Amino acid sequence: MSKKIQEALRYCEENFEKGNLELALKCAVSVALANPKEPEPYAHVTAYRILLTAANHRTVTGEPDWYAVFGIKRGNKSSKSVAKSVERRCLEIIELLNGETVTFKAASGVYGLVSRGFEELKNEDRRRAYDQRSGFLL
Repeated sequence: MSKKIQEALRYCEENFEKGNLELALKCAVSVALANPKEPEPYAHVTAYRILLTAANHRTVTGEPDWYAVFGIKRGNKSSKSVAKSVERRCLEIIELLNGETVTFKAASGVYGLVSRGFEELKNEDRRRAYDQRSGFLL
């Protein structure tokens, strides 16, 4: 990865550290579009999108909307179907962020967020309790 790309991604990370997720995401998207063959900018885009989704999509209890974070529809899916969707999405996220060069701080935040959401949605009883306290089940 070139020094110019590293500097641009460092700027994105600085914005993340200052709490400006939107600017960090815009920055990472522009770096990724300008360098389509480089994988690390895409890892930054993924991490910032997930963190921004978690910040902007909250339940009535203030918890992250795990369905929005994982990009899966909530509804009358069977528990096996939801668990499979969550597991598949977790694996996709982890695979994208698990490069040897992916060491930025947003990635570690995403790992923690993804593991919390996975634990909440993979078990049918915990997911039902989450849905009820979040107002998803009436």
